[in-house]
Amino acid sequence: MRNDWLHKSTGYMKIQVTYASPETFIKECQRQDVLIWKVTFQEEERFTAYVLLTDLYKLKKMAKHLSCKIKFEEKKGLPFLLKKLTGRKGLIAGVLGFIVVLILLSNMVWAIEIEGTDPAMEHELRHTLEQMGVKKGALQYFLPAPEKIQENIMNELDGVTWIGVTKHGSSYHFQVVEKEIVEERSSPGTGHLVASRKAVIHDLFVEKGNPLIKPNQVVKKGDILVSGELGKEGKTTYIAAEGEVIGEFWYKVRVKVPLSQTIETITGRTAKKHGLKIGDITVPIWGFSGLDTEDIYKEQIARKWELFGYKTPFSHVVTHEYELQSVDRDRAHKKAVAIAKEEATKKLLQMFSEDAEITGEKVLHETVDGGKVKVSLHYKIQDNIAVKQPIIQGD
Repeated sequence: MRNDWLHKSTGYMKIQVTYASPETFIKECQRQDVLIWKVTFQEEERFTAYVLLTDLYKLKKMAKHLSCKIKFEEKKGLPFLLKKLTGRKGLIAGVLGFIVVLILLSNMVWAIEIEGTDPAMEHELRHTLEQMGVKKGALQYFLPAPEKIQENIMNELDGVTWIGVTKHGSSYHFQVVEKEIVEERSSPGTGHLVASRKAVIHDLFVEKGNPLIKPNQVVKKGDILVSGELGKEGKTTYIAAEGEVIGEFWYKVRVKVPLSQTIETITGRTAKKHGLKIGDITVPIWGFSGLDTEDIYKEQIARKWELFGYKTPFSHVVTHEYELQSVDRDRAHKKAVAIAKEEATKKLLQMFSEDAEITGEKVLHETVDGGKVKVSLHYKIQDNIAVKQPIIQGD
C-alpha cells in the first residue's frame, strides 16, 4: 500500500459492500473522489476494500445512492488507536504516573560524600548543607547550582580554605581543603620604633624597649619613639622594641559629588517566559510575547533534566523580564555635602590601619561648579604611628 504512513495517521477502514457490483461502486468512488484500494471479490455483488476515514461521509451518501449495504470490518490507524486509549484512562494515568515518579526519583539526592576533612568539620559541613536544603531525599530541581552551594559554604565556614562541589547523577561530592594555621614567628632582629609621620602623641603602650616620648609631644617622621637600645654606655644591649604609639594628626581630603544623578529603576512590569532548550537552541513553550519595550533587564535560569543521573540534552529555561526606566534625580546641596563627607570618610579609612579612628572633622571649603559640589574637609585622626626600624650595630 502506497503512502502507508499517511493512511495510518489519518485512519482507514476495511469495508464489505453487498448488493452492488464492484464496477459500479468503483466508478462511483472515482466520481466522488473517494480513494479505494485492495478490492477483493468474494461473491457476486459482495466484495471487500479499504477506504480512508476521511471519506466516511461520502461513503454514507454512496450507500444511499447505490442502494447497497456497507459494513465496516476493520478500523485501523492513529485516530482509532487514540479513541481506544481514551477509553482506558486508568492505563494512561498509570503510565503518566510512572513517568512522573521515575523523573522525581532520578532527580532526588541519594548520597552526600565529603572528603578531605576531620569528623568535626564534616559534621559542621553537613549541618550547613542541611540548612541550605542539601540533604538526602531533597529534589535537585529546587537546590542551588553547585557553584552557588560552593559560594555559600565558603561564606559560612571559617575554617575552610577551598571546597570543591561536584554532582554525579543523584549524589553530591565535596572535597574540602581546611585552613592551616601558621604560628606567627617573632622577628629575631633588633630595632627601634620610629614615627611614620608628623603627629602629636596621644597615648603609648610599650611592651619592650625604652620610651623616648610622652603624651602631647610633637614628633616628626623618623623620630625614635621607643628605643631598642637598653643599658648604659659600655653595658648596652639591643632588643626589638615592641608596642603601639597612638599619634593624632590632621589630614585634608577633597571630594566632588554631582548634584544630579541618573539611575535605572524597575517599574514593576514583569514578564516570564518558559522555553525548552535543546543544545544551543531554545524553543519557547509559554509566554511568547514578553514586554513591549527595549529597556528591560533579563534574568535567565536554566535547569538540566536528568534521568537516573544521566544528563539529557533538554533543559527547562525560565526567562524573567523586568521593565526599566531611567530617572534623573536632583540632589539638594546639603544632601550632596553629606554624601561627600561619607565618601571622604570611606576613602580616608582605607588609607590607614584598621584601628584608625576619626576624632574630628571640619569642612574647610565648599563650592558648586559645573553641576558638582566640591568639598574640602579636614579630619583629625588617631592611629598607630610606630614602625620598626632595624638597629645597625656600630652606629
